[in-house]
Amino acid sequence: MSKILDAFIIGVTVIVVSIPEGLPLAVTVSLAYSVSKMADENNLVRTLAASETMGGANEICTDKTGTLTLNKMTVMALYNEDVVTNGRKHPEYNHLQSSGILAESILFNCSAYIEMVHGKQICKGNVTEVGIINYLMESGFDVEGMLRLKEQWGIIFNIPFNSNRKR
Repeated sequence: MSKILDAFIIGVTVIVVSIPEGLPLAVTVSLAYSVSKMADENNLVRTLAASETMGGANEICTDKTGTLTLNKMTVMALYNEDVVTNGRKHPEYNHLQSSGILAESILFNCSAYIEMVHGKQICKGNVTEVGIINYLMESGFDVEGMLRLKEQWGIIFNIPFNSNRKR
């Protein structure tokens, strides 16, 4: 079966090289072959754009099992100013030179919010954003004050994610 498939791929390659109109066929065949290989590995993707987007990602925020079981994410390490800090909170965070601008850029560009529940501040919204905001709160940053300031200013404009821009 493998030799037949190899011969077919070589034939399609010859067609593409000799006839430019063969390119759509070659693309279709290669996609079909890739999909069948992914299906063998129990890895199916509904939309091709999702694969393209993930292929262009530089950083991916994930956790091992928490999202599947608890729907929670927690920051476990911070890389800032060429220093890696491990742990769920960083008590010296406010003393870093870039801490203010980093926290502002996180808080001003997220959709998560803080709610008072039984006298306790609870962050709600996107799971990844909640994890980062909880890290900032535990590190002693004035998250609530910054989010109030964000509400006062309002949203000036919103740029949705685009796979062409990769952001």
